Parts: sequence; C-alpha cells; structure tokens
Amino acid sequence: MRGARARRAALILLAPVLILGAAPQDREADLSPDQELPSFARGVEVVRVDAVVTGKDGHPVTDLTRDDFVLLDEGKPQPIDSFEAIHLPVPEASTAERPRPRITSNEAPPPESDSSRTVVIVFDDLNLTMESAPRAKAAVALLIDQALRPGDRVTLVATGGGVWWSTRMPEGREDLMAILKGLQGRRVRTDVRDAITDYEAMRIYVFNDSLLATRVQRRFETYGVSSRVESERDRETRDIYQRGIIDPYVMRRATEEYLKSRTRNRASLAALERTLRPLEATRERKTLLLASDGFVYDTQEDAFDRVRNLARRANAVIHFLDTRGLQAPGLYSAQFAAAPGESGSALAVLADNSLDAEGAEALALDTGGYAVRNTNDLTDGVERIAVESRSYYLLGFTPDVPRDGRYRKLEVKTRRKDLNVRARRGYYAPSDTPAADVAAAKKDADFQEALDAASFRRDIPLRMTAYVLGERTTGQARVIVAADIDVNEIEFDETDRGRLAALDILLVVAQRETSEFVRFDQRVDLARKAGSGSPSPWYTLVREFDLKPGGHQAKIVVRDSATSRMGSLSYDFEVPPLEALRVTPVLTDLLQQTSEGIGPVVVARRTFEAHRPLYCRFDVYGADRDERGEPRVSAGHELRRPSDGTVFDRLPLSPILPTSLGAVARLLQIPLNLEPGRYELALTVRDDVSGRTVEVAEPFLAR
Repeated sequence: MRGARARRAALILLAPVLILGAAPQDREADLSPDQELPSFARGVEVVRVDAVVTGKDGHPVTDLTRDDFVLLDEGKPQPIDSFEAIHLPVPEASTAERPRPRITSNEAPPPESDSSRTVVIVFDDLNLTMESAPRAKAAVALLIDQALRPGDRVTLVATGGGVWWSTRMPEGREDLMAILKGLQGRRVRTDVRDAITDYEAMRIYVFNDSLLATRVQRRFETYGVSSRVESERDRETRDIYQRGIIDPYVMRRATEEYLKSRTRNRASLAALERTLRPLEATRERKTLLLASDGFVYDTQEDAFDRVRNLARRANAVIHFLDTRGLQAPGLYSAQFAAAPGESGSALAVLADNSLDAEGAEALALDTGGYAVRNTNDLTDGVERIAVESRSYYLLGFTPDVPRDGRYRKLEVKTRRKDLNVRARRGYYAPSDTPAADVAAAKKDADFQEALDAASFRRDIPLRMTAYVLGERTTGQARVIVAADIDVNEIEFDETDRGRLAALDILLVVAQRETSEFVRFDQRVDLARKAGSGSPSPWYTLVREFDLKPGGHQAKIVVRDSATSRMGSLSYDFEVPPLEALRVTPVLTDLLQQTSEGIGPVVVARRTFEAHRPLYCRFDVYGADRDERGEPRVSAGHELRRPSDGTVFDRLPLSPILPTSLGAVARLLQIPLNLEPGRYELALTVRDDVSGRTVEVAEPFLAR
C-alpha cells in the first residue's frame, strides 16, 4: 500500500546449476473453458488505391480534393466512396538509442492509421557485383535515414539467402544498418574480351537469334577470342552459304551465360515472390525497393507474371534502383578500339548491355513504380522515393462487378491536365469459389507467409522474451526463448479423454551479423481437465539455443490446427560479449522444486499480482577471479516507482557466496504490498576484484 515501510527481501541460496524448471510445454496443459467466438457476415469489399500526384517540376501536389480525381474501372467512371490526403512531415533524424523492450506482445496493435506503411528492401546481391554493391548499400542507407518513419514496418532481404530481417522503426534502425554493412555483391563479371551480355545470351540460347549471334561472333573475332581464325574467302563462303547457322563457340558461350543468369534471376524473382505474398493480408501502404544491377526480361520465365500479379493483389509498388551506374555506349568502349584494319568505328563491335536490366525495369513500371537508371548518383532517385512515400492520396470505391476473380484494369486521372498521376494499374475481383486444392495449398503457405511478414498476426495473442545465460559451448551462450500463448483463442474438441486441441508452432532464431539461423518446429497437444477450476489461460513455451555474441531476432508463428487461426511475433535481443560483466535477471511469481533445488518458472510477462511475492533470480557472468581463482561479487537492489522515485524495498550491497563451481547467483523474494501501478526492480552488481559495476532496471506492472 502507499507509504508502506520498506521490507527486507529474503535471500535464498541456490544450487550450483541454474534451474529454470521442467518446461511447461512438456506437461499436459490444465486450462479453463473457452468461449464461443461471435460470427460476422461478410462485409462490403472496398478497393483502395494509392495515388501519387506530381507537377511538371516533379514535386508532389498536395492541394487536391476528391472532386479533382477521376477513377476508371475497365474504362467506366466509379464513384469515390472514401478519400484521404496523406501529407507527412519529413521525419526528424534521431541518433539516440532506444532500449529494447523486455517483453514483446502482439496483443495491443499499433494505433489504426491509414498512413502506416510496410517497406520491403530487396538487396539483390546475386545480381550485384563488388563494384556496384557499395552504390546499392549507400542508396539503401539513405532510404533508411530519409524515407522511413516511426512506426514503419521494414523487412530487409538478400536474394542470395540468409538475410531476412523484419523490424519496426526507429528501434530497428541500428539492426538494419549493421546487416546492410555486411552485405556484398556476389556476381563476378566475365573477362571483358570473352564477355557476352545476359540479353545476348538469352536471345541466342532461347530464340536462336542468328543475327545477334553473328554480331557477337564478329566482336569475338575482333578481339581475338574466336574459336578459329578464318580467311577472307572462308568468311565470304560462310556469309553466303551458312546464314542462320550459329557458330558453335558463340552458342557455347551463350549457353554458359544464359544458364548462369537464369539461375541468378530465378532466385531473385523467387525472393520477390516470397516478400510480396505476406503483403496481401495487410491494409497499409506497401513499397518494395529493389536494389540491383537488374535482370533481363526472359519471356520463358513464368515468375515475372507471378511477381507482377502478387504486387497487384497486395497493392504494392516496386521501385527499381539500377546500381550499375552511368552506362557507356557499350560494354567495351572504354577498354578496346577496333582491331587494325577493321572498317568503321569501334562502336560497331560493342555489346549493348542496356537491355540487361529490362526485366527489373518492367516490374517497376507495371506495378506503378519507376526505375532509377543510368546514373552514378542514386541520391535523387532515393530522395524522390522518400518524398513520394510521404505524400499521396488514398482513394476507395466499392466495385459492382461479378465475383469471378478476374483481373480488372484501373486508371486514376485528375481533372487538371498539367499533373502526373502514378497508381496501380488494376485489381482482382473477389471470388466465392476457391478450388479445394488451392485452399489447401494456401493453408500451408500461410504458415510460411506469417513467418516472412513484417507485420504480426493477432488472432492468437502472444508474448515473448529471451534470457542470455552463461557460456555453454566455446564462444556460444546458452539462451532461453520463452513465449506465452493465449489458449482462450484456441478451439477445443470434446472427446472421451476431455477437451483437446493442437497447436502448430514454428520458432526461428536468426543472427544479425552472420545470417545464420536455427529453426524449431513442433506440434503441441493441449487438454482441458474436468473440474480444474480457472487457472491461467496462458501456455508457456520454453526453448534453449546456443548462440554466438551479436544481435539476434526470434520469431514465432502459432497456428490452431483446427481453425487455422494464427498468431505471430518477433523479439530482438543482444547476446553480449561473453567476457563482459553482465547480469541476467528472471522475474516471475512462480517457483518450482526439482531434483536440483528451487528455481524460477520462466514466464514471458511482466504483470504480477500486487499482493503476492515477486521472485527475481539473477546470475552474474564475466566477474574477475581473485588470487584464489574465485569470483568476489556484491549485489543490492531497490524496488521503486519510476514516476516519482519512491522506494518501497531496499537491500544494500552484500556479498554473494559463489558455489563450488564458481557460479554467482541470487534468488530474491520480495513481498509486493503495493498499489496497482508501474514499478521497477533496480539491481546493482559490483565485481569486487576489478571494481566494475553493472546496474539493471527491470520494469513490471503490479495489478
């Protein structure tokens, strides 16, 4: 209660091994009855269109009203049912670091706002070289600094695999910059004299383009890389009698380059598909930035249509930053002149690589974006993306069309003829008859999409946290990831063994610096026992990982096997250098007895009953040793209210007796005779050998 005098906490000596208890996920859950969920009729389906309007000077136009727009569906004007002008101020630059939250949750969604955004940055390292990658990194860094706003959900992806990091701004800025710093271009260009462009290789290999092959052959001959040396008579004979026949050497080089480029491009397009699929489920504005040297438009690849259709369904805009820089007239113009005696200019034998990025440019234009090309300075293009991402109009209309799932063309115009409008070019009509196999496939795909998405699924409430403990294997720390799952949102079936349910759980932990990840899959069976009363509806999943020092992100997806309803959540945390002096507190209101002693039950929450004991187990790592090889550590604490600094419980620094194995740990039991409100437990730990001190404040809510 208010004004209660301070009480001394009880100190409990612990066994040598940190006891986190038998994992609750390995026991049969004892849960309270669930409640029936209300059902709702299908709502009115509204098509939303984002429109960017610029003047002749390229600057956004911000004074338009609903009456200034004309919206056409298959050429027919449509009434605009909803209209909103979004004009956001330039975000203020902030270098201040924000502390990571102790607990993350998907229970409280961010404030509903039509100005919230999802931004996907695809770093196409498969199609970037060592020369162009620095330009790509500089452009992306500029975008992160200038275009992203607080509250934006951002996903950074590398097409070569490994990097898939989702975060929210501004807390995730340092993570994004650290990942970006480690990215490199992975494409190696062929020796200039023997080079053939991706476009040439595709035309020769796929379309048997003999005219283009002849130009390539003559270029090779000019630079002395042909498979044979022809006399003038041989050349005349070939030109007369062998027109349309492609030289074997040229075909071999075209085949080699085409197969390599097809492998790269398929991986890049697959990454684009994977990033776009989760975006369909979100309603906020969506932008995808592709930083790449580009790829050819290969009509034999169905992936182009899939990417285009996914972007249309998600109402996502793709912008393409061509990182090759300013292109010379041809690939070899700066390196070689025509061979002696060759008639005409050197340009007659140059390879034109301007079409090597046609596929990436086409995707941008088809989705309402644009391509920034043929420049060594991508700053203007990035600034244009930043400006347009802050100024746009939201138009909504209710289509009266057959529910046949057909793609329909959209066009947005303004009544002012001096303005330029960029918006998506179409949408898909709704459909009431999805195929059974398509529905089954989508059920499986939804699980992966929930993992890939920058936003969280909220049908099943989740909480998550992580605890970094001591070194278990060389160079790696033992890390415990705990997640609480609200089983009140799970459907239970009546059986002769009670009420049963099942959860599909996917947990992935990725490292920021190395892109390494570990994955855990499990199906958990739950049961409600008859006459069990009303225990907590939260089921706790606890899993251990061995992780290297650095930044990490844990992401969990939980699916109700019966209804396919899902919840997802991510938690970012740091594994500090293992030699550093550090403290790992575990706050809980539950203890358990095991064969090794008394230990806390790990929970992923920071809300505790105001009149029940609070337990805090903390371990100290990295303390120096004295002349006898033993650590000497002292610790104290304060229980206080952060709003006014009132102290309710205090323990001054006192020595912690190490165990026979040299472990340093203490378990506190603190009575919470408090009014409901926000409090914090402040721990002070001092290494008496080195004199180093660590202070940690653990916030919690008493109710």
